[in-house]
Amino acid sequence: MLKLMGAVLVCGACASLGLSARQGLRRRVAAADAMLLALHLIEGEIRSRRTPVPEIVGELSESGNAVIRTVFGALHRRLGQADGLSLGYHWRAALRETRDEAGLDKAACDILSEAAAWLGRYDADEQVAGLQQIGRRLTAARDEAAGELQNKGNLYRTCGVALGILVVLVLI
Repeated sequence: MLKLMGAVLVCGACASLGLSARQGLRRRVAAADAMLLALHLIEGEIRSRRTPVPEIVGELSESGNAVIRTVFGALHRRLGQADGLSLGYHWRAALRETRDEAGLDKAACDILSEAAAWLGRYDADEQVAGLQQIGRRLTAARDEAAGELQNKGNLYRTCGVALGILVVLVLI
């Protein structure tokens, strides 16, 4: 009876690992989608209204999207400290600080960190051009994660269950 209970627990644990990997991929895709939306909103504000970036950050910190609210809430708090550090510094620090909570992977954070070089430094057209370039690169990273989810998502679950069954067979 104990072997049977152990076998069920091993199968469950392995299946859970596979499902967890699949969920992680889903979260990465959703986080990239949210940050793409935020980039488009920033781009639109800069292009049409010429809104200063700190004001845009304040608006995004109250977003209904949890990922956007997390990242830009941290950035808004940092900008409110008035410590004399640059927008770029605070942008990068906020991304590093919220990366795990927001569900962003390192590649997406690296791409988004490069946006700091464009925001608040040049005229509006150059900022928009830089944000569009960052958006294209982030879209490519998002598409890669979505492709991985489509190709490997079911594989993770299946391999987790198969590994559990294999371990059970070896134990019995």
